[in-house]
Amino acid sequence: MLKKEHILCKINSGRVKPQWISPEEPLLQQIAADITGVYRNGADFQLTANAIKELADNIISASELPKVSAGLNKLLWDRCDFHLTEDTDYTALRRELFQHSAAALAAGKLPPPPPENTDIYGDLPGFEKLLKIELPKPEELLKLYNLAQAQALLIYAESVTIQITDPDTAALRRVLKAVKFFRLLAQFKSVKRDTVEISVSGPYALFGPSVKYAVSLASLLPVIVNLPKWRLEATLRFRDRELKLKLDEKSHLESAKRAFAAYLPEEIRLYHKLFAEKSTGWQIIGNTPFLDAGNQEIIIPDLSFQNAVSGEIIHLELFHRWHGAQLDRRIQLLKNRPELPLILGIDRSLANEESLDEKFDSADPIRKRCWLFRDFPGVENTLRALKHTTGIGTGKLK
Repeated sequence: MLKKEHILCKINSGRVKPQWISPEEPLLQQIAADITGVYRNGADFQLTANAIKELADNIISASELPKVSAGLNKLLWDRCDFHLTEDTDYTALRRELFQHSAAALAAGKLPPPPPENTDIYGDLPGFEKLLKIELPKPEELLKLYNLAQAQALLIYAESVTIQITDPDTAALRRVLKAVKFFRLLAQFKSVKRDTVEISVSGPYALFGPSVKYAVSLASLLPVIVNLPKWRLEATLRFRDRELKLKLDEKSHLESAKRAFAAYLPEEIRLYHKLFAEKSTGWQIIGNTPFLDAGNQEIIIPDLSFQNAVSGEIIHLELFHRWHGAQLDRRIQLLKNRPELPLILGIDRSLANEESLDEKFDSADPIRKRCWLFRDFPGVENTLRALKHTTGIGTGKLK
């Protein structure tokens, strides 16, 4: 992720205008090739982090465009896999050498030099060696720089609105799945027949500049930019100023992240496995539909389950630590429309059993369709909620 000192932009009349670089510019291609070469040699010869930093700093200081050079270097540095390559107890090695030196000095002699090629500081971060890096081509690195500039600006977002026009079903599911995967606080609407709108709260709207949430929001952009027709508008909070950022498909942003739908997080993979082992009457199904919540709002379930006998389908929506406002709306929706085939898993950071009970009447059957979890919902709780939801119908699907 780029830092603010790497961003090229102009501010005019309250609007931020990123200054995109041209991947076809010969000077930029040469700079990218030089920086990439440092890391290629670093991996080939297993150079230390200190050595790579020194070589890259030399290129940056001599560059005609030091700001861009530093940004390109940051993108490559973040891709590095540094490790200790020797199974050595460096603490014991240093102790032994220092004790010998101390004994020699005490005897009025010069300390003996360490054995040839002995690296006594190999356990310090600067002496870790580059074992692996996924290197882009110079032109690809320049495209990544443009995308990373936009991502860095979104870190300062107070709110983000994304409109997707004429999306095919697979592409739309990929975007919505990414929003869920990054656990963003978002609301989905079908504003027109051919347009879906996603309203996402930025880190500054929730609790100030939270790094984890900000990075999650920025990580959504590579999934958006591959769509044929999209528009993003963001309100940024930067140095007590409110600024507007507008991006769309004409911004010429590109991403290599095209296979997001194929990625399944490890905790979800484990949940699938445990559910299949413990459940005989229900199974998890793919291609989760969109539920119509009314007033143009649509619900994107996290998982869907089908009863093996009746064929009935029930959906699960998860609420994580910053989804408190959405949770209250969803509970009210279930009270108003109990026929919706929906169960809710709620992170314990949002509620405990007592506070959850307070949201319902004493005999409200909807309460049994909601349960608490930590990190990820347990299979037993899911099955219990499915049991209390069986027979409510299939609801309206979009």
